[in-house]
Amino acid sequence: MLKNLSTTNMLYGIGAAVVIIGALFKIQHWSGGNLLLTIGMITEAIVFTYSAFEKKEDKIISSDPYDPSAIIKAQKEYIETIEQATKNISLINKNHKEQLRLTINSNKAYKKINTEAKSLANNTYSISKTYYSILKAMKG
Repeated sequence: MLKNLSTTNMLYGIGAAVVIIGALFKIQHWSGGNLLLTIGMITEAIVFTYSAFEKKEDKIISSDPYDPSAIIKAQKEYIETIEQATKNISLINKNHKEQLRLTINSNKAYKKINTEAKSLANNTYSISKTYYSILKAMKG
């Protein structure tokens, strides 16, 4: 874990942590806030100055980009990626068609249920009206 930790990054983190704690002390009006903030800010200023002159590591290219075998390998990987993307798009289209079919069937079912419910409501109304008429006739 600590293998890839550089001194510069470590100092950035420590300086930033001290600045944040100093700011917290200042906001809360606790004693020591001025000192912590000053130490953190000076640490950050030193690290920034040091990092301005830090030498960057050159990236080493492991293979010649014009090497025919490297080009063939890259082309093969590209083709495999395109094939996988094509399979994924086909799967998406298949799923979309299935969803569309289910939606259409659901809409048909909804319309049928809606029609049946309206018919039931109309029949119930007619029966109620008839029942009301019978009761009225019996009463009077």
